[in-house]
Amino acid sequence: MKSARMLLAALGAAGLVACADQQAAAPAAAPAAAPPPQAAAVATTTQRTAVVETVNMRERSVLLRGDAGSQNGVLATIRVGPQVRNLAQVKPGDRVVYTVTDAVAAVIAKPGDGAGPAGAAVVASRAAPGERPAASITEGTRVRVRVDSVDLGRNTVTFTDPDGQQRTVRVQDPRMRQFIRTLHQGDMVDVVLIETADLRVLPPA
Repeated sequence: MKSARMLLAALGAAGLVACADQQAAAPAAAPAAAPPPQAAAVATTTQRTAVVETVNMRERSVLLRGDAGSQNGVLATIRVGPQVRNLAQVKPGDRVVYTVTDAVAAVIAKPGDGAGPAGAAVVASRAAPGERPAASITEGTRVRVRVDSVDLGRNTVTFTDPDGQQRTVRVQDPRMRQFIRTLHQGDMVDVVLIETADLRVLPPA
């Protein structure tokens, strides 16, 4: 299950399940605590500006120079799918902005909800005919894993993925500290990875 392995690799890289350098103990005389979180998420966004060097209509490819077109910018060729309308309008010298947002979320699965071990979906949008070229593609992948153990001292979570492979992930993000404290052996957790890529051609300066 390739998508499951990619998702679980992202789990470790993005630090979905949290990192705590020390365990927090609740005060003995503290008032009733709020219910523990049943879900947690982390998102990162990267934006780059490039300048179009060449356009190959036959191959539907665009050669971009990064760093807003500076001579030291890195050259990169991207393949443009049918989601990008009006490719013929793209000309050398056009400025292009592309933004990638990666989000990883975890939620305790509800018993008997009927969801399978994994799922995926793709949503795409594109510019209307005649408008400047633009496209947005969102891909989502969900994997349900079984928690085998949680070690708060070492900041790790061990779980079994849908392929039956056991994995251990070191927690990284402090925002997830409360979430991992809610996990117990045998819990089922849905891990969701969502990636959104936006590409648009800027109007002339």
